[in-house]
Amino acid sequence: MKSTELALHPEEQIREPALYHSLKDIFHFDFVAGLPCGELRHFIAESRDDGQVEHLQTTNEREAIGVAQGAWLAGKRPVLYMQNSGLFEASNDLASLLLPCKSPILFVVSWRGAPGETATQHFFTGNATPKLLESFGIPFVTDPDLDNLHKLAKIMENNSVPGVVLVKREKFNEQIQPIRRDEAKGRLCPQVIFDRARESTDLSRETALDILFQKLIQPGDAVVSSTGLISRSAFHHHDSDNQFYNAGAFGVTSSIGLGFANSRKDIRTIVIEGDGSVLTNLGALNVIAHYANNNFVHVVLDNQAYVSCSGEPTYGSDKIPNLARELGYGYVSSANDEVNLANATHSLDNKTNGPKMIHIRINQNGERNFKRPLEMADIATRFRNKFSQSRGR
Repeated sequence: MKSTELALHPEEQIREPALYHSLKDIFHFDFVAGLPCGELRHFIAESRDDGQVEHLQTTNEREAIGVAQGAWLAGKRPVLYMQNSGLFEASNDLASLLLPCKSPILFVVSWRGAPGETATQHFFTGNATPKLLESFGIPFVTDPDLDNLHKLAKIMENNSVPGVVLVKREKFNEQIQPIRRDEAKGRLCPQVIFDRARESTDLSRETALDILFQKLIQPGDAVVSSTGLISRSAFHHHDSDNQFYNAGAFGVTSSIGLGFANSRKDIRTIVIEGDGSVLTNLGALNVIAHYANNNFVHVVLDNQAYVSCSGEPTYGSDKIPNLARELGYGYVSSANDEVNLANATHSLDNKTNGPKMIHIRINQNGERNFKRPLEMADIATRFRNKFSQSRGR
């Protein structure tokens, strides 16, 4: 079947959170799986709070597709949610599992990089998203209205094929604040969900980064920071030519650091990423433990949540230090306050047996309104030139 983007009726476009209920009325789903996304936080919150729906949060998009297929095989009517970057990540699973099995599973996908977007890391996937769906013969809608959603449901049913609802970024999502309940209306306000009950430290992200840049990171170190608020905060407050901000490829920050560290054993490489980033690619810990040398320092800022996007809790982040030890990291330390963190940074120089990790327990507070590292090519060139010059000295 040739893929078709269904006609638009802008005056009837459905916005979140009404989108969740419209989709449920039309597609009658009873199982929802996916991973956190700030643009879909209403949909995620509604599904999590819906007592008629089983909600399962995964750590990556490939896992989400597998979970949804299993639920469909069990007789459920699943819906998947993810960002379009994740759609590309799981494209082989979509093509080699859902399409051959003729599984009519609905995808709700935030369309980052759609026309009007400014974030550089989303431009290419944004432009290619409709083309990917068309190449697979998957029907999709953008700016959904009721008429198009009914048409999409009919096409999926008649052809036993997955379908996709692409959701563009909305203006009210640009300023994200902690969620609160509007008791009068009984509705969730359009804000991020933070689980304050899980906090056990006064140490914030910004304070932790300040300590790292004051007491650990030197001008000659190579610093690689992860997607989201960590890289944005480092760029905003501590920008320098020895830093590479991984603004796009979620989960591979430590792999970037490993590739650099093993190529430049004369330079200390410091990777700074969040617990969500680690958990989405746990296999990287095993590879790092096997290959990395003394010059690899892995800093994990653990707030037990996907705070950079929609705020859902992570699971098992407290096990990251022990897992790193078991896999073969040479040294692992933990800190949950300013004094312990300062001590942990001082003790690293005396440890010479392989890769090192500092696991830092932080809270979910912190700034959000940062300037972004949008000129990614310039930043990459600046970083590369910095260390090319150091090789020649």
